[in-house]
Amino acid sequence: MQAKFQFEASRKTLLTNARLATAGAALPDEGAAHLGRSGTSVLQLVHSNEGGGVEALAQMISDGLQHNGARVETRFIYPGISATTAQKLRGVAGAILKIARTRPDTLIAYQSTASVIVGFIGALVGCKRRIVHQTAMPDEIHPAVRLLDAAMGSAGLYSVNIANSAATEHAFRHYPRRYRRNLRRIDHGLDAPKARHPRAEVLPRYAVPDDGLLLLNAGRLCDQKGQHQIIRALPHVTDARLILAGGGPNENDLRDLARSLGVADRIHFLGIVSREALGDLLGAVDVFVFPSKWETFGLAAVEAAMAGVAIVAADLPVLREVLSVGGGEPVSFVHPDDTLAFAEAIADQRPHTQTSVDLDKFAQAIRAKYSRGRMLAAYNELVVAAE
Repeated sequence: MQAKFQFEASRKTLLTNARLATAGAALPDEGAAHLGRSGTSVLQLVHSNEGGGVEALAQMISDGLQHNGARVETRFIYPGISATTAQKLRGVAGAILKIARTRPDTLIAYQSTASVIVGFIGALVGCKRRIVHQTAMPDEIHPAVRLLDAAMGSAGLYSVNIANSAATEHAFRHYPRRYRRNLRRIDHGLDAPKARHPRAEVLPRYAVPDDGLLLLNAGRLCDQKGQHQIIRALPHVTDARLILAGGGPNENDLRDLARSLGVADRIHFLGIVSREALGDLLGAVDVFVFPSKWETFGLAAVEAAMAGVAIVAADLPVLREVLSVGGGEPVSFVHPDDTLAFAEAIADQRPHTQTSVDLDKFAQAIRAKYSRGRMLAAYNELVVAAE
């Protein structure tokens, strides 16, 4: 992999070019350059609002920074899940203009394209802090964007480059030393989801019969998240129903797959749900199933663990890392491509196999390990305390 990132652009050259370009750029006057006058100004860039873990993370960080006096705006670059290439290009142009016009004190990017924009344009217009997140494993990033990201990081255009787990940090071990110099580990944190209503009230709200084992998956409906494996497992777990909470480009394909396997009547597509509704659902189901092909953290699985739900998860190093609390975890790990193993693991995780004491103990340990307060303290140190 090292050979992929052999490029001659040095940090000095890129920054010099950025300063020269800035000198000739038509930028707003100083009075219009900030999002406001009181507190540090922050602009967050997220690819699109699809109800996934990245959007939840951005909202939590925004809330935490605002609580400490920052003025935060979050901008979604793309207009939606099915944006065309032209719409995406307009979204990128709009994000660049937003940065140039407002010149916030801090830029925070959550995905690879946003990171490249924040690194180069943020340096170009003089934003003091340019914070980026690695929310995808390197091999899952488009090759052109991956190369640009490596160039930005190696040139020092990222003030802080955040990895959210040991597994993610390890994935960048072959990158140039200059790139890794600004890598910083900040594990995600969140508040435990809360069930506001009992199962008997929650299920009728979504027209879900309470007639057997209830499974839940929450997340974007896309290839990465692997929901097709749960659907393929359903014919082998005949008393189970599956609730899918999320939207995404694969919804129609997943519906077609369910019909072809004769399990469409046992699958309930809810679309994107609120965090409050997700808490109710986690309190109502028996097993959370998480068959992702790759993750950098796995927020949805950690939320399920915090809610005290038994879990069947893809056997990924990062999921073994984040769901580990020293032994006795009510988690079954399955190869992402083994449908029958998923079916067997789901059947083995029936409610009677785990006591409420075991599940509560697991939930408490995960809550302590990934507290929202710990994470927000780290971001406040980077943004607010740095002023």
